[in-house]
Amino acid sequence: MNLSPEEYGSYWRASLRLSAGVLLVVFGYRFVTPLFAHSAFGARALGVALFVAIVAAGSFLAVLGLARAIRTAVDAEMRR
Repeated sequence: MNLSPEEYGSYWRASLRLSAGVLLVVFGYRFVTPLFAHSAFGARALGVALFVAIVAAGSFLAVLGLARAIRTAVDAEMRR
């Protein structure tokens, strides 16, 4: 697969979005885990709400990156 400079840059930006989404979920889980250890309902509810928001944001970033990487690869192959 031969990529033009623009496609190469687009591919790496997509890869960075994908990895940023994964890292957001991983570090978000580590950030929220202490809230799950508390016995109070409010702390657990806040932990669940934050975890759901972090997973949604991380998944959104990862899917955007994956879609861009696939689109770049398909465009490069179709150009051949």
